[in-house]
Amino acid sequence: MGVRRKGREYALQMLFAMDLTDYKPDQVVAGYHTIQDLNQDALLMARHMVDDIYGHIQEIDGALSGYAKNWKIPRMAVVDRNLLRLGLYEVMFHPETPFAVILHEALEICEEFSELDSCQFIKGILDAAGRDLRPDDAAKKTTKKKEANPRPEDNGDQKPAVVEEAQEGGHSDTDTGNDSETSEGDEDLPSPHPNNVEPLPGFEPSTSSLQNWRSTD
Repeated sequence: MGVRRKGREYALQMLFAMDLTDYKPDQVVAGYHTIQDLNQDALLMARHMVDDIYGHIQEIDGALSGYAKNWKIPRMAVVDRNLLRLGLYEVMFHPETPFAVILHEALEICEEFSELDSCQFIKGILDAAGRDLRPDDAAKKTTKKKEANPRPEDNGDQKPAVVEEAQEGGHSDTDTGNDSETSEGDEDLPSPHPNNVEPLPGFEPSTSSLQNWRSTD
């Protein structure tokens, strides 16, 4: 696993802990520094991302509320809303990172820490943000996906053209799941995979908790 993937995972775990405890970034990061076997470069990247997200949380949550129509942020699963914050932060404040990479990384991390139905929820919101905030960048991803399918006049036995991979830190940009828009319906709907996690009385991270935490039904 590359440093950037680890950094994003560490950042998600820190955001998750902050969400449950109301701790500030310094308090959460201090706990992570006690773990000896963490990748220090990834930890430094995570610290920078968490500080930035914390500093821009109103802008990020405002965007999240706008793209997640009919879904209130407090009703989303804790993992899902913080993964969306992380993805939207990169879309909004890191134009040097291709949108295809941001989406791919978010979906890969979602598959590890959340549920498949949550991945479709996250994909729909990030796709909407990409089309709005990065129309040219998001269009490149759509064009590549269309070119991967056989044209109508092609022989059905011919294989699809190979999609050029966008890589970052050794990870290919492959699309996961079908395109999905946010659900329409009554407001205040629960997210696809709600968490029933009680706020933690304190935060004492350990290696096992970093590797195994995930939301539960």
